[in-house]
Amino acid sequence: MLFSFITLVSCAGLGDYDIDLPGNYSIVRTSAHQIKLAPKKGESSWGSDIIPAKIVEVAWDDNYILVKRLGLMTDPESNKGYQIPNAEKESFWILEIENGDLLGPLSEEGFEIQKDKLGISENVKLKKVEDLK
Repeated sequence: MLFSFITLVSCAGLGDYDIDLPGNYSIVRTSAHQIKLAPKKGESSWGSDIIPAKIVEVAWDDNYILVKRLGLMTDPESNKGYQIPNAEKESFWILEIENGDLLGPLSEEGFEIQKDKLGISENVKLKKVEDLK
């Protein structure tokens, strides 16, 4: 039983998941800090990143996918180049589902201005990625 527990806990990818979004896009989590947006290519494969890691919040309607992203920085405590989220480098993105046009990176103020220009409803609110899985 102990062996089974150790095997289960040590398995890479155990916490990995994807969240299907409209327009054949997905939020793809491959590790705690590698959460990105990519087009879905098959049952369990994705194309190149459209919005790189680390995505922390997402929302969508019939026309747009909205994303809040934290930049990553190299952990000064790590000698392996391990990257950690940097809340000071947050950015916002808007993906038009139909044609793939991407606005971003945007500041929070710029994000709100673009949402108004595009007519995105105030009811479309960003939600934490981990709450959607």
